Amino acid sequence: MLDKSSVSSDQTVDRVRTLIAIPQTPLSWRVLIAAGCLLLTAVAYTFQRTIMPRGQAFAGILIFFGIVAMFSSNLRAVNWRTIGWGFCLQLLLALLVLKGHFEIGGQSYSVKSGIEHLGRMFKVFIGFSDQGAEFVFGNLARPEDLINVYGRDFLFPFAFKALPPILFVSAFFTVLFHFGVLQWCVRLMARMMSVLMQTSGAETLSVSANVFMGQTESPLIVKLYVPRMTNSELFTLMVSGFAHISGGMMFVYINYGADPAAVMTTCVMSCPCSLYLAKLFLPELGIPETGGEMQIAREKSPYVNAIDAAAQGTTVGVQLAINVAAMLIVFISFVAMFDTLLTSIKPLLLWIGVSGNSLFFWPDDLSLSKVFGWLFSPVAFLMGVESQDAETVGSLLGSKLAINEHFAYLRFKSLQRIDPQFITERSKILTAFALTGFANFASVGIQLGGIGTIAPERRHDLARLGGRALFVGFTATLLNAAVAGLLM
Repeated sequence: MLDKSSVSSDQTVDRVRTLIAIPQTPLSWRVLIAAGCLLLTAVAYTFQRTIMPRGQAFAGILIFFGIVAMFSSNLRAVNWRTIGWGFCLQLLLALLVLKGHFEIGGQSYSVKSGIEHLGRMFKVFIGFSDQGAEFVFGNLARPEDLINVYGRDFLFPFAFKALPPILFVSAFFTVLFHFGVLQWCVRLMARMMSVLMQTSGAETLSVSANVFMGQTESPLIVKLYVPRMTNSELFTLMVSGFAHISGGMMFVYINYGADPAAVMTTCVMSCPCSLYLAKLFLPELGIPETGGEMQIAREKSPYVNAIDAAAQGTTVGVQLAINVAAMLIVFISFVAMFDTLLTSIKPLLLWIGVSGNSLFFWPDDLSLSKVFGWLFSPVAFLMGVESQDAETVGSLLGSKLAINEHFAYLRFKSLQRIDPQFITERSKILTAFALTGFANFASVGIQLGGIGTIAPERRHDLARLGGRALFVGFTATLLNAAVAGLLM
């Protein structure tokens, strides 16, 4: 193994690819893990009335973990301390929120009630942006007025109600960055995780930053190290981006109607979860430049003052809001096109002479949401969702992965507006856990463009690892939901 002192800092990326000679994972191990996952799934489905949703979630935790282990590049090289401490931290955070109680002055308080109170404060905070939006857009920014005008024909004015908070929150977080508040919070989280999980300083910092920043903003905190990261560190950077959302999006999803406690809890839980799953899938075989260290340059704020920071943050927020709106227009249009094509298949088959009796299984209203429901209902089941809600939740999960989380949350909001009891309260909370993340196919391109700008020489590695990072990031959100499902 290469002595770290012999590696000069001006060498190219190849200097971080010094591999430890450890045999690859035997095929027989992969087959055994796959068989175990299939067997456990069959047992959970067969005995679902006995084990109940919490038993389903317990099986889901083992299966989601097993699936990542099955595809691991090298199980023999995994640092099991990283895995153990990562899962313990994830479980501890979930326990604090869902089960944590303490007494002050003879009165009992719960962590969840505290977070729910914080969520109400966040809604008040989002309301500040409504003041600016109403000044600019007038009644268009007040849906409650438009409902009375349009009645059943009312459509939610997304551009005037959901996008303005992105501008305000982006500016607010940029001001916090200017004063060093974000960096202090990130370093505090990263120091604890790095010591416990034995991960490098750079990757731990970037993962911690994802609680507040997006998948292309958090790598900026460690941008000096990104070009020289090992493949495992770079992979962790990408997985964390997929498994988290930015602080701005957190407020937007709560504004969509997502459970505030679930959104905030899963964002924090994703820190250790994405880190240990990434290290399980692609173990560290090189020598990280910041291994065992918490070194990071404390750069001076690039902004002149708070006003300049707010202005620059607003500009970034405008770009993000336009991107969100444009992506929704395009992808929802594609969904409408595919739904029309799928609906026309059965009439076309009947027209060319196929017997109607042979198509008895084919639904008349076939759509992408139905297809997603069929494909992802087993996943929803293993999260601990009620059996009768599995197909509906599976449809939302598939929409999130194939399109984006905005589309899934808006569909969730639409279904809830039509029928507030369309799924149980438990299923709603677990859905919020699973939907809160940037894990969708479009995000692969976003990361290639964002991180690739920071380290152009690593574009090949980013492209090669992108699909696998998306898979692990998506699984991390499911595992968060399963842990919550076990404890609820």
